[in-house]
Amino acid sequence: MKVLVLNGSPKGEKSNTLNITKAFLDGFSADTEVEYITVKKETIKPCMGCFSCWSRTPGECVIKDDMQKIYEKINSADIIIESFPLYFFGMPSQMKALTDRCLPYMLPYSGNVAEDKEASFHELRDEAMHEKRLLVITTCGYVSAEPMYPALTKQLDLICGNGNYTMIKCPEGELFIAEKAERQRKAYLDSITEAGREFCENRCLCDETMKKISKPILSPKGFEAITKAHWKMS
Repeated sequence: MKVLVLNGSPKGEKSNTLNITKAFLDGFSADTEVEYITVKKETIKPCMGCFSCWSRTPGECVIKDDMQKIYEKINSADIIIESFPLYFFGMPSQMKALTDRCLPYMLPYSGNVAEDKEASFHELRDEAMHEKRLLVITTCGYVSAEPMYPALTKQLDLICGNGNYTMIKCPEGELFIAEKAERQRKAYLDSITEAGREFCENRCLCDETMKKISKPILSPKGFEAITKAHWKMS
């Protein structure tokens, strides 16, 4: 099995989110082939909105940069993991540029109305893409994740179809650079590794597991104390 990790954090290898992603992959079988791409190191030009990938060059982007290499990696992977923090209630700009450049995977819009919430607003051009699994692992610096992610989840629902991807949302991201809460961090990462083992076996996570790994690591008051110390607030 091939896993492609798209590390979309502007911090690169120092990403807090990457700690969770690696813990998740620790649960995968030893024969899993994992490849990492640090998105900030790649030259990915913005989509020009020319729609050539829908007309003159169906399924192919006319911009020649590092996305050509990334297309090949995506095509050969069985599981694609997007790993990034929440930036201003959305994905970081480097990851957004990569996402925009994935338009060639979609068929042209032909006036259809999105009535089926489990379907992508645009149909996939290649049926083989349906066999792949997309997993999004993302952290945020808030005590609760749910109120922070509606914009991002809506975008992913329109691209992939509701239920056609797995999203792990981890609140309290600052805990991965704080000096305290080491015991709680370890317990959380152990749960993430167990979730990775389940995903490797089943290609999905059950509701119970999702609920377990979505819980805040610390209580609101505990996180507030660490956050204030981190930002040196009185």
